[in-house]
Amino acid sequence: MTVDTLHSLNRLSDTAIAADPFPHLVVPDFLPADIYARACAQWPDRLAFGILQPDDLPSRHQVPLTERWLGQCGGERAAAWRAVRDCLFNPDIVALMADRFPEVRSKLGWVDAPPVLQLRIIEDHTGHAMLPHTDIEATMFSMLLYMPADDAPEDPQASRLGTALYRPRDPGFRGRGMDRYPRADFELVAQAPYRPNHLLAYAPSDRSFHGVEPVASPCMRRLLIAFAVLETRHPSRRGVA
Repeated sequence: MTVDTLHSLNRLSDTAIAADPFPHLVVPDFLPADIYARACAQWPDRLAFGILQPDDLPSRHQVPLTERWLGQCGGERAAAWRAVRDCLFNPDIVALMADRFPEVRSKLGWVDAPPVLQLRIIEDHTGHAMLPHTDIEATMFSMLLYMPADDAPEDPQASRLGTALYRPRDPGFRGRGMDRYPRADFELVAQAPYRPNHLLAYAPSDRSFHGVEPVASPCMRRLLIAFAVLETRHPSRRGVA
């Protein structure tokens, strides 16, 4: 383990879990300061971004952080983002998340194969919003690293740019996968702080309702989304077409 990955591991380990409205972590200063600064300085060029879902999410743009993309970048940009990836996802991080979240520990028992990482560099532009949802069943844990631009002007609505955490008004309601639900059926309990180098981490469950509140003023939200995914279905759903 490197000094850099140890820093991130310790930040995850030392942060208390918040229970409301579902178990989650908000971790300040998640990355070592130099790695965070390098990644911000190597933010992808505008032309590298594509629209994630033209029909449903036309204002969310992404660059999939894959080995192919890193190979195309080369040089300092590739080195900076590889360093970020290594801090977010490694066997020690997976073991720690399993220790802290029962859902992760349970999903590790589904299969013998280790989880795989899906990483997306995201820009959300004016008009982006997402209704409450819980994430897909095979996601072991989700991490969102907020990376606002250093030169961004002070935004009076910045406090509304963090991921929204919801509680269903019906205490017995349970979510499923990427199904999205009417906003009126949920209470907004909290919003993760949209601040530099702050990480939101949680283990998806049928109660992990989250989304993005609409913001009327012109804005751009920058973040990195990481999903640790099991390439299988829950044992109870195997063999179901």
